[in-house]
Amino acid sequence: MRWRAWPANVLTLTNLGAGALVCWWSASEFDLGWAPAEWLVSVGWIDQWMAFLGAEERRVAGLQWMLTVWMFGQLCDVLDGAVARWMGADSNQGAMLDSMADLVSAGLAPAFVGMALMVEWQAGGGMPGGMAWATLLPLLVLAAAAWRLARYAREAMSPKAVAEDRWFDFEGLPAPFAALYWGALLWVWSRCEGQECASLWMLGMVGATLLPLGMVSTWPQVGFKKWGEVKRWDQLRLAWLGMALLLCVLLPPLGVVLALISYPIFGAVVRWTGPPQ
Repeated sequence: MRWRAWPANVLTLTNLGAGALVCWWSASEFDLGWAPAEWLVSVGWIDQWMAFLGAEERRVAGLQWMLTVWMFGQLCDVLDGAVARWMGADSNQGAMLDSMADLVSAGLAPAFVGMALMVEWQAGGGMPGGMAWATLLPLLVLAAAAWRLARYAREAMSPKAVAEDRWFDFEGLPAPFAALYWGALLWVWSRCEGQECASLWMLGMVGATLLPLGMVSTWPQVGFKKWGEVKRWDQLRLAWLGMALLLCVLLPPLGVVLALISYPIFGAVVRWTGPPQ
């Protein structure tokens, strides 16, 4: 049984390592992006990476590399559970290891990135004066992720049977959503120039306050785990997904952030109006 668990565990630990690298790179330099760029220089990959991106600045190339490593870790997080089930190796220990990895990659990493971005926006004059305290708000993401993952571990290991709501996949925003949200803001910031970045601090405030509230809440959220149970429900899922993709295509790069914000809004609307019959 133990050898069967290795593929899933490798994916989980890759997610953990990716999150740790993002934390390190975010905290290494005041000017976000230079630390991962210097790492690329140290391993001799910087020229190839810049040529691949078509980037002219090392800082931008560094931001894109950090984001690539981070999202690769999130992809591993998506796959590890499926691989464990496929190999017949899913267990409580694997679930706990996954939660520990998520705490770093989807709790600590977005908190570090969030603080670094808020510092950048404050230093660049994008934020109103007297808001230096706001640079610490992304720490709430870490606290919310720890709370949510602890709640998940308690429920997963509880012998008490819990009645499942067949319409919803999650209770509260999943912790990886924080990584996707702050990763999207990082990507938008790496691509915008001048006044295009002026309003990003407001989206940062959303990610530092409303996002943690959504994570610790018990609000039901939708997903695709229960696909196929109700045709009408599947159609609504596809409609939302199509709308989100359309935002990404028509309003790049800000549309990616807007598409992510639409996710909890979609869940709230379904909760208030009732699931489709």
